[in-house]
Amino acid sequence: MAMTTEIQTAIRGFKDIILGGVPILLKQNETAFLSFMCSVAAIDALAAYRYMTDKVGERFVCFIKHYFPDSYAPHAENLYKLRCRLLHNFSPAHFTLVHATPVAHLQQSQIGDTILSDDAFFADLREAAERFFDQVQKDVNRQGAMNARLANLDKGGAIYYEL
Repeated sequence: MAMTTEIQTAIRGFKDIILGGVPILLKQNETAFLSFMCSVAAIDALAAYRYMTDKVGERFVCFIKHYFPDSYAPHAENLYKLRCRLLHNFSPAHFTLVHATPVAHLQQSQIGDTILSDDAFFADLREAAERFFDQVQKDVNRQGAMNARLANLDKGGAIYYEL
């Protein structure tokens, strides 16, 4: 296996759209919620490139535990629930979402859930993505898994975009 054109295009697309686009959403409070939606969707995509299982929750949680800082591990299951609620119900279940408050990130909120600061969450996503992409470039097994996902239109498909 090698770094196929599809893998290279997907990585470039992810970097352009997510790593380049989300910082625009982080500039103001009014778009912070959208940054969380994009971030959990991005984690979902990365997890699908990394893990061959069809169990979405399992691969999402594994990606959080293996690629994000250790401080996320106790929250991994609830982050998957957050992903589901944000993308399907527009609700931040189990978390209080805040804008540009990194000192409060992953701390308990006044209502007893966990605070997620948009900037800190995205910074950790960026590092996780870069770690994963570095592995893809160096590891044929990672290339094989990612290429299989990109080649399977029923479960993923390649990324082609013109903006």
